[in-house]
Amino acid sequence: MDLFSTGRRSAVNFLNSLPLWGGLAAAGVAVPIIIHLLHQRHRRRTDWAAMELLRRALVIRSGQVRLEDLLLLLLRCLVLALVAFALLRPVLDNKTAGFLGGERRVGMVVAIDASYSMGHGKLEKRMTMAMARVQEILSTAQVGDSVTVVLLGDTPRTLFRGANYEEGRFRAELDKIKILPEKLNLERSLNEVVKLVGELKASVLECYFVTDAQAIDWNNLSEEATVNLKAISDQASLYITPIKVTGEENLAVTNFGYVSGSLGPNGTARFTAEIKNFGRHSNEGGTATLTLNKQTITRQSIGSIEAGETKMLSFFTTIDEAGDAKLSVNLSDDSLQEDNQRHTVVGVKERIRILCIDGEPASNKGPSEIFWLVKALKLKQVEEDSTLDVVRADWQDLDVEKFTDYDLIALANVPSIGTDASERLDSFVKKGGGLIMFAGERVDAENYNTQLHGPEVNLLPGEMMGMAAFVDEALGNEQEERDNSWTVGNIQTDHVLGKLAAKIPEEARSYARVQRVIKVKPDAKASTILSLSDSDLPLLLEKKIGLGTVLLFTTTADRAWSNFAVHPLFPMMIQQATTHLTSRPGERDESVGELVQVPLVGQQAGSSVMLRAPDDESNSVTLTVLNSGIVVCPVATEAPGFYDAEAENAPIVSMAVNIDSEEADARVISADSLEDALKGTDADVISPEGNLAAIVKDNRKGMEISLTLLMLALAIFILQGYLAERFTKRMTGAGAANLEENLRKHTVAAARRT
Repeated sequence: MDLFSTGRRSAVNFLNSLPLWGGLAAAGVAVPIIIHLLHQRHRRRTDWAAMELLRRALVIRSGQVRLEDLLLLLLRCLVLALVAFALLRPVLDNKTAGFLGGERRVGMVVAIDASYSMGHGKLEKRMTMAMARVQEILSTAQVGDSVTVVLLGDTPRTLFRGANYEEGRFRAELDKIKILPEKLNLERSLNEVVKLVGELKASVLECYFVTDAQAIDWNNLSEEATVNLKAISDQASLYITPIKVTGEENLAVTNFGYVSGSLGPNGTARFTAEIKNFGRHSNEGGTATLTLNKQTITRQSIGSIEAGETKMLSFFTTIDEAGDAKLSVNLSDDSLQEDNQRHTVVGVKERIRILCIDGEPASNKGPSEIFWLVKALKLKQVEEDSTLDVVRADWQDLDVEKFTDYDLIALANVPSIGTDASERLDSFVKKGGGLIMFAGERVDAENYNTQLHGPEVNLLPGEMMGMAAFVDEALGNEQEERDNSWTVGNIQTDHVLGKLAAKIPEEARSYARVQRVIKVKPDAKASTILSLSDSDLPLLLEKKIGLGTVLLFTTTADRAWSNFAVHPLFPMMIQQATTHLTSRPGERDESVGELVQVPLVGQQAGSSVMLRAPDDESNSVTLTVLNSGIVVCPVATEAPGFYDAEAENAPIVSMAVNIDSEEADARVISADSLEDALKGTDADVISPEGNLAAIVKDNRKGMEISLTLLMLALAIFILQGYLAERFTKRMTGAGAANLEENLRKHTVAAARRT
């Protein structure tokens, strides 16, 4: 059934479909009349002597009988019309409905903003004031009214759906409401509210939005939000009820994670936290605390932050234990607690095993292809306590190496890759391994494209297009070639390796000279981390495959094509790449509200693991398998914090979940500004100072007269029955002049009773 416009826009409206029930009513009234007319039209008249005598005897009474029959037909048609009209559930807005015994039933949708900005406030939370407004609204409802209550966040949650109002039951459920650790997705929420309003059937329809009128949500409404608000106001009286806000100051952690350094025993790692002042005034005296596995590591003062300013804080720590390390940064208390902490997870290995495949062994011309690479890997490492196990192998032994024994594989100027090796490399990367490839003059680009960039195995970040040189080799002038070379171009990525390179002053980076590279046409899913100056040629590309990552340097790992291998940036990049590919920091940082698939290597689909949530409650979860063949643990992230998947005889796998920092901007707009933003939606804004209950009652119009119409139909039905009986008795009681007249009277009486 369809819902027509509300009573405040027309004198009469119908809660049920006018075309449907009106059409059925017209058919019910019209069909017997049409049958009667058709019967009269097709009646055949045959004159014969006996009937002529009977006609003369009855002609005096026929006029009176016809009038009585027409009256009964009219009354009976009126009964059908009134019943059909009652089924339309007509609603009158004017005072006439009161005289007609109209009944007022209210259908309301109460939409409550439960996003985490509603937790703002030191003495009194915004949500507390919002619930007081909700109680004012519900105080105007009567027992039996149809009430829907929905909480608004990133995803709407319906508490009551068209439920008959009972004060005790509603109050008990509303007292359980908690603030959601989510931002307000206004568009998604309005889509749901439109549906909920459309489900209500009542003489008065109302929709209320109880919110803090956060500026980021309401100041510049999207076209979709405006259309949905108009759709709601076309069906119901729409009221936006902002609460009274007593403060807007807020300091929040908007980002936190690993930046650089060694993630392993005896290594020091650097983490940074991004702190932003979302308030309208400067903030003084706050502190930030770093915790590792719930143990406090260090605390530092934030200092003064101006309104709208962002400050970066650096934390340094050593992580001695292998496994997943859980780190958090926490701010001192302020008016909004929900955004005062942020979390990250990094994987720490006791030892990292690296296989370096040498594509060009040492000769009288110089050291091997991997000489500088191994130097960079072992930089500052002492053999006794080194966390890196570097194994060297000749490229011809590639087919016999057992890749599962390593965490990282590096290929340097390897001429070609066999089919078996390419398939094993593909499996190694997809299961979480790291792969670094360096170009060189011995690399067979056609072989690489066939074996590593095909439909089955697609590890290369792009198609190799051949070698590119900065100058014509015919010049043969080594000094000229050295001077005429590429340098590292402008860095336009926030990748951890790009950020590392960006920290090197441009003048210092310019000493890294590149004369030759392998031209690569990057794939759509690949990302360019470093490129060459004054060209579109990439120097370093990345591609994620399954659980692992591939890095491709388009120049050599030795000094044949560039001096990059002996530039200070090279060992820094290699050390950082090793951490990036083996620990994968930040890859298990997720947002609240997402269904996350946590990979569990070595587990079987269909088996169960224990999943521990941030509140330390544990539940058994059945593992599933993705189309890629990776076994995962599905996690519904309903709260910020750490989630731990614990399987038997396997290390604990952790993930960090954070709230969306966009909601941290707790500034609101005034009721007047809100009215301006809502122009064209027919929504009424009720000031926080207004008497909400009184305003609602004063504006509540419309009474349903269905019951009155049904009672009237019943009365007319009884009346027509009484008249039919009275007319019949008078006709049959007067006596019959002959048999034919008596037969006619009883026939008329039977017809009237029918």
